[in-house]
Order: sequence, then structure tokens, then C-alpha cells
Amino acid sequence: MIRGMLGGDRGFAARVLASLSSGIVGVDAAGNLALVNEGARRILGCPAGEPMEVLGRDCRTALEPQPRVAQLLLEALDGRDPLSRAELVLEGPDGSARSTIGFTLSPVRDPAGRVCGAAMLFRDLTPFERSDEQERLRDRLAALGEMAAGLAHEIRNPLAGMEVLAGLLGRRLADQPEERALVADFTAQLRRLAETVTQSLEFVRPVALQRERLDPTALMEDALARALARAPRPGAIERRYATDLPPVTADPQLIGVALTNLILNACEAMGEGSGRLALGLQARMAPRPTRAVRVGADRADVAAAARLAREIVLSVSDTGPGIAPELREKVFYPFFTTRQDGSGVGLAQVQKIVVGHGGSLALECGAAGGCTFRVHLPVEPEPA
Repeated sequence: MIRGMLGGDRGFAARVLASLSSGIVGVDAAGNLALVNEGARRILGCPAGEPMEVLGRDCRTALEPQPRVAQLLLEALDGRDPLSRAELVLEGPDGSARSTIGFTLSPVRDPAGRVCGAAMLFRDLTPFERSDEQERLRDRLAALGEMAAGLAHEIRNPLAGMEVLAGLLGRRLADQPEERALVADFTAQLRRLAETVTQSLEFVRPVALQRERLDPTALMEDALARALARAPRPGAIERRYATDLPPVTADPQLIGVALTNLILNACEAMGEGSGRLALGLQARMAPRPTRAVRVGADRADVAAAARLAREIVLSVSDTGPGIAPELREKVFYPFFTTRQDGSGVGLAQVQKIVVGHGGSLALECGAAGGCTFRVHLPVEPEPA
């Protein structure tokens, strides 16, 4: 059918498949791989090489990095109902969630109606998930802003008055040390409450960036030095820095605070003298569709939304106990914490800073423990 539509030019059909950013995979009636384009190899994490090397092989072997995809194709050969607009979470080598794809799966039938193969068409949904994540963060900030503005006025003034009264009471109890100690504890609690209110206001306040062109390696090393001055030192520190990295345009103070907080959390999760801290830097091309685009007379927005953009990925990994699956989304919620002495603002503040730079923050957890936080920052084009 495709050959007839293209006038029998198989070379043109191959070029069409190669140019698609989406992935397409097909198997024949025996379950052997009959079709795979470069988009599919990239999204599924298949080894690089010539496509002809894997064609004709059992799909379970050819698609070994993603066995669930091979299983779905084989199920389609059995005449299962087609799947449309379905989603599948792809796994990384360590069993952690790698990305999410949206796919359509259907059997391929010959002119007699018999199943002669199966095909899957899919695309990476990760850029859209990042966009949704940023939208959710903006919604949470807007709701918190309205709440914090009202609470600040109602709480801060009474707290200031209570602290003054506690000071006066402490003076009257100058000759009663036990009572003065109680007043001192009361004053400390008041100040802690006032600090929480201040943190709330700081969190909902818009980020004002003072951008500079920064060296990613120096940025990571400065954050590491600041973190190790305050946190327990891990048993080993591993650096995975790519060479010839482009500079990032960011606020040095704010992005430094974000990276320092991530390294601090990683070190505290492992404890003094144990575990391995791994820091990574790499540059890559990433798709940046940030919203659904309605095609009209002017197609400029479509081109802008679909193009690839260069980004820097800064990663902080630890070998600590990890984060329970039911808590992985909540760790970015403001004031959510699992520590008795935690404020619950750290990771939420990191996400706010990264999103303020036009980037995104991702969390990956291994099945056997350990966490990796990845900061994705866009790379500004070099000035002319």
C-alpha cells in the first residue's frame, strides 16, 4: 500500500521514515523485526549501528532494551484489539523509569484479512510532561501566593508583639533561672514560626534573575565545595563531566543555591563516610515542544515549537536508601518533608529556581535504592 502511494520508490519511503522524529517499529508474522526507523532506536535506547543489522532478528532480541515493546508487538500478532493513544513507561538499564511514550499499536493484515504482522507508532512524551510539570508548579505558586499574602499580615504582627512581651517577661524573671529558661525556649519557638512565615513569602515571591554566562564545570564544583562545608562527606565522589561544554546563561547565586541544595540532600541521605556521590555534566539536543499548537495561516509558531534546542544536563546522584514510589511526586510539594528537622522548602525552591530559568528538574530512583536529580537548563545561542 505504501509502495503504491509513493510510486514504488522504496528509497523515498526509507528517507521519509528516517526523517520522522517519532518512532515506528514493525514485525512480520513470525515476530521478526521488519521495520525500525532512527527515531525508534533513539527513543527506545537501542544500540547505535546500521538498521540492517537488526532487521530479520527476533523482536525480543532486537528490542532487548525494552522487552515490553516487543511483548506488545507479539500480542498484536495474536489478533488483540488495536491500542490507540495509549501510554507506556520505558525503563532504564537499572529498572528505573526512563521516559514515557504515547503509542498506537495495531496488527497489519494482508488483502485476505489475515494478520501478517504488527506495527507500533510512538513518540516521546517527556517534553510534554515537563511542560505540564511547569504548569502545575505555576498553579501551586499562584495558590500559595494568595494564601501567604493573607496569612503574613495575620501572623507576623502578633508574632512580633509576642516576642516583645516575652523579652519583657524575661527581664522580670532575672533572678529566676528556671523560669527564664522557659521564656527563652518560648522565644526560640516564636522565632522559628516567624522564620517559617518568611520562608513562605520568599518561596511565593517571583524569581528575579541576574543572568550571566557561566561555566557549568565551575558552577558544579563551587556548589560541591559549599555543600561539603555543611554536609557529611560521602565515602567517594565521582565526576562525570563531558568536555567542551557550552556556557549556560543563568543567575550564579540562585542556580548555585539550587545545586548546593541537591548535593546537600544527596550527602545527608548517605551519611558520613558512606556511599558514592556522582556528579554529571553533559550537553545534548532535546526537543522543546512546550504546548499544543493550532495550525493556521501563520506557521511560524509551529516551526518554533517543534525544533530541537541545545541544553545542559546537570545531574546529582547518590547511593542512599532512595525515595518510596508514593513520595516521589510529593517531594517537590512546598513544605512537604519526611525529616523531623526539615522545612520542606528545599526541593520546592530548587524546582522553582530551575523552572524560572526555563529549565526542568527530574527525579529518577533505582529499584535497589539511590536517587538521581537531573537539572535541564537551556543553552542560549552564541551572540552574533
